Formats: sequence, structure tokens, C-alpha cells
Amino acid sequence: MELTTPQVLRLLGAGASGAILMALGEGPLRTKELTERVRGYTPRTVYRYAGRLAELGVVERQEEPGVPSKVVHSLGEPGGRELYELVEAYAEASFTRLRSGEIDAHAWGSLGLLADLWESGMIEELNLGPKSPTELARMEHGLSYHQVNRRAGLFAIGGFLHESTNEGRRRSYSLTDKARRGMALIAGIGRWRRRHVVPEGTAGLTPREMGGVLRTALPLVTLPEHKGKNLGFEIAAEAMDGGEADTVWASVAPDGIVLSREGPLPQVDGHARGEVATLVDAILDGPRNGLRSHGDEQLIKSCLERLHSTLWAAWPDGSSAAAEAVAGGGDGA
Repeated sequence: MELTTPQVLRLLGAGASGAILMALGEGPLRTKELTERVRGYTPRTVYRYAGRLAELGVVERQEEPGVPSKVVHSLGEPGGRELYELVEAYAEASFTRLRSGEIDAHAWGSLGLLADLWESGMIEELNLGPKSPTELARMEHGLSYHQVNRRAGLFAIGGFLHESTNEGRRRSYSLTDKARRGMALIAGIGRWRRRHVVPEGTAGLTPREMGGVLRTALPLVTLPEHKGKNLGFEIAAEAMDGGEADTVWASVAPDGIVLSREGPLPQVDGHARGEVATLVDAILDGPRNGLRSHGDEQLIKSCLERLHSTLWAAWPDGSSAAAEAVAGGGDGA
């Protein structure tokens, strides 16, 4: 089954799926051991979601002979192991853990909201600044004003949107840092899909989707040494995709924050061009070879280096970097 990015997010956020993945990251477990390790869910629920993960090849089930026979669950190799390492790194950077060290069930559930936000297309509009429910309802997504209003409220409750009201009591919504940090997971799922889901030679994200990831995540970056400069990233479609390219424009504000801009900009100090896979790897591993830069190459390099370190450092205090777990060497595609 060719899972889309939102479907992967919903899979991880549904029921016991995420908790099962994390439990098996420590090694194979028999069924009874797995149900004991995954707390807060009934054995029946654990069985059901373990079976779902097995159908997708994320989990492997091996029956040991005996009376009665015993089933041993383990991460599928290499796809299940790689998905675990991605989620573990993201959880270390962006999830709240309980005192026991386990991930809060609400954190898993938030991945379903992230999937809905990504799928709705609202992120594209909100990258350009705060929007009212009326403005969001004008988008070409087939949702009514009331549906948009309800979803925006749910995204705000989930911490992905910030709701504000001006003096005229006009409501507007803007993206939170939590939503922007979620782009690290979406980029990681894109690479996982490229390696294990979609046909060989196809990117796990389209150029337009990769552009959305960059536009959303870039405001997390500060480049005070480059204030006042403009930059652009041209994202080329990979040979097998046949999709249209996309270009991301940004400028460094006087306070050093990198802001997404509508383009094209009249003057660009640094410009880079690369395929989707190259930019995904830059977010997950840090910038490497593959990007063709023009103009101020240090501006491009500093921007990508800081984006990588910001996304994979623990939030909000930045006390631990989780990028090592997700780097995974080079591209295994």
C-alpha cells in the first residue's frame, strides 16, 4: 500500500501505533511483553494496531514453535527501523514525555491534527501572514466557512495555530513554532517514503510540498549576521516525477529572522537550486553536496545549517540535539 504523508502521520497518531513502534525500538518482544510495555491500552487494542503495522511491513511477526505457540514482534528491516529512528529523534526534540519517560498520548494524537493541517493547504496561506477564517475559507479546498472555522479552532487547541483578536474583535490565525517544527517530521516521512514506499526514482514529496516545508520552517531560523539580505531556493522535480518545480523566496529581517516572501524578489543575494531529495537531506542531515549555489553561498549554507540544528534541537530549552539519530549516513535510496 502506497501511504501518503498524511496517512503516515495518522498511522503514527492513531491508537497504540506510535507506542508500539517505540516499544519495539528497544528490541523484539513477545505478544504478552508488548502488551505490558505499551501502557494505557487494552491487549486487544495493542493486537489490532500491531497487526496493522505488520500489514504495512513496519513490524514483523514471527511465530515461535511450541504449545501454545508464541508470536515475536520486531521492527521490519530496514523500513520499520528507519521509521522508528525518525520518530524517536522527532520525539526527543519536540514531544513532551511523562515522568516515566513515555510519550504522552496527547502528543501522539497531535500527529493526526498535523496531518489535517498539512492536507488542508492552510499552511500555504498562513506562511504569508495571519489570516482570518473568512480569508482561509476562500482557498480552493472545497471546505465551507463553518468547516474551516471549526478546523482552525481544533488546530489552535492542538497548539498548531495561534488565535488572536484585534480591536474590532476580528479573529485571525497564525502558525505556531509547534507547527513549524512539525516540518522536520514531514521532511523525514518524505525521505522514508522515498526509500520504502514510492517507486524507485520518485521523491517522497513533490517540489510544491518541499517548498511548503521550507516556507513553514524558515521563520524558525535567525541570521543576524545576514540581516537585510534576500535568498531563494529553486526546487527541481526529480526525473521520474515529472512535476513542476517550485521556488521559495525569503528575506532576513532587521532582527535576523528569516521570513518567507512572495516572489520573485527584485534582488536576491544568495540563490540555490536542487532536487527535492537534496533539500530533504539538508533538513535531516545538514547541508551536503548536491545544491548548486550562486551569489552569497555562505548565506545559503548558514541558513540550511541553522535550520537543521534548530529543528532537531530539544524544544523549548534546546538542551539536547536529536539530529544524530535521524541522520542515518547517506541516502539509502
